[in-house]
Amino acid sequence: MPLPPENNYFMMIPRCFGRAFVALVWFAGLLLWPVPAVQAEGWAVFAGGVAGVEALAAATNSVAFRAAGGGLYLHNNGWGALNPGQRRQVLEIFSNAPVALELGFGGSESSAAAWAAACRQSYLDLGIKPAFIAANAFADDNHPTPAQWAAYMAALRGAGVPSSTLILPTFEFQNFRPNLATLAQNPVSQRADFQAIIRRAGGMVLDTPPGYFFSREPAYHDWVVDAIHWTRAHGLKTVVIASPHISKDAFAADTVRFLDYLRAQQALPDIFAVENYTPDAPADYPNVVGHENRPNTALGVARMLQRLPETR
Repeated sequence: MPLPPENNYFMMIPRCFGRAFVALVWFAGLLLWPVPAVQAEGWAVFAGGVAGVEALAAATNSVAFRAAGGGLYLHNNGWGALNPGQRRQVLEIFSNAPVALELGFGGSESSAAAWAAACRQSYLDLGIKPAFIAANAFADDNHPTPAQWAAYMAALRGAGVPSSTLILPTFEFQNFRPNLATLAQNPVSQRADFQAIIRRAGGMVLDTPPGYFFSREPAYHDWVVDAIHWTRAHGLKTVVIASPHISKDAFAADTVRFLDYLRAQQALPDIFAVENYTPDAPADYPNVVGHENRPNTALGVARMLQRLPETR
């Protein structure tokens, strides 16, 4: 079995507070963009990533994606790798787009406060008003309590995250080896602690790479479907992260297959966030943020997902 996805592996609080970020404070005119409404056979799509994140700073890479309402997904590691000029270009290019953030999580009071400060100084102070924040609450097989999640949300709100911004937990519980034997006995629909976290947040994010999904056992598939069913049945938002993980040149094909599976199970999410979280990618890495016309890049898969509701 492949190793589980680890989208928080190199997620660090930016080190340039009070220096380079200050240069961007002037760009505080971004509008507040709500999470887009979802039609019966449609979904909102965001795109971003770590490897090749500089592609977001070139407007020609995302013309059709942005014209179709595509959103900007800022992984904290990728955002931190850009220089102030590149960040300014990204925000200018996506000035009419909804923006989402991916942050780390802190279960302790001090860690929550550190992430709240990072959110304020790296994003809010630049005028970014996120549609939603995906927080890696279950990274490294962490098992946050509802109280820890509530404290984390309170810290971010205290730092200035608007009440209209959803702060969502990214679930990776299903991905880690220690949980495999009992996965079928721990679905969201039967876990009061999971439900309490999701209810308080207003939804959930699933880190379930398409290729990895199909490498896993039926109990894993059932867990993912159950999580989406329960969350949507309670009128809450569902976000699925589509990342390449082990797919490489099959990223687009694996994503289509995954989408078809979710549709057949009546478990389509409200939002897809397409990204890679690969640091130090090799030169021939096929899944960089890339260009919307290259099929296995993050922007290419995101653009494909925008078009699929119209064609399938």
